[in-house]
Amino acid sequence: MALHVESWVGGPLSNNIYLLWDQESGEAVIVDPSIGSEPALARLLELEKSGVRLQAIWNTHGHFDHIYDNALWKEKYPVPLLMHKADDFLLEHLREQAIWFGLEAPEPARRDTDLADVDELRVGQYSARVLHAPGHSPGSVAFWFASENLCISGDVLFRKSVGRTDLPGASSAELETSLRRLAELPPQTRILPGHGAATTIEAELADNPHYLKLFKDKLPA
Repeated sequence: MALHVESWVGGPLSNNIYLLWDQESGEAVIVDPSIGSEPALARLLELEKSGVRLQAIWNTHGHFDHIYDNALWKEKYPVPLLMHKADDFLLEHLREQAIWFGLEAPEPARRDTDLADVDELRVGQYSARVLHAPGHSPGSVAFWFASENLCISGDVLFRKSVGRTDLPGASSAELETSLRRLAELPPQTRILPGHGAATTIEAELADNPHYLKLFKDKLPA
């Protein structure tokens, strides 16, 4: 039985919200509860009837659109909030981020657990490796489920695009290093990004203009 993954698109920036669960153990996590995550909450309530229980909130990074509903989920489910500590400054300025984009200021939620590179996280029987992938933000991470050929990439890698580097704490050089690291994942790895359609490592190596332009001579054979 494979890891269950459902997704929703929410908010003015069309954020992808992911709910992952293992039916056998009943363990579930929500990844990046963004603006407009209420449909994901409703789905979890349905799943609870079959014994599914939320275990944690995972944040790929600290930009406001990805963490906007953290406090809403924490209020309903007092579970640990996991994020890389390098993005704590973004958590601290969540209100300012939202107001800067013309949105109502949400309630902030504190990080409970620091995510570090190569940490192992679990959703029931399924294991995810944390890949620290700075560049879009200092604390950006990806969640790689090797056994499932699945990687939740946040805003590091998109279909035919990559994360922007014109925001506070961003770095083009660090993003290039992070993209090279993701390029080393198995070609069949499915990428679930923070925005837009799913893709694969193989597809991005073949026609993502950022890979073709910047890393063509450095890509794995």
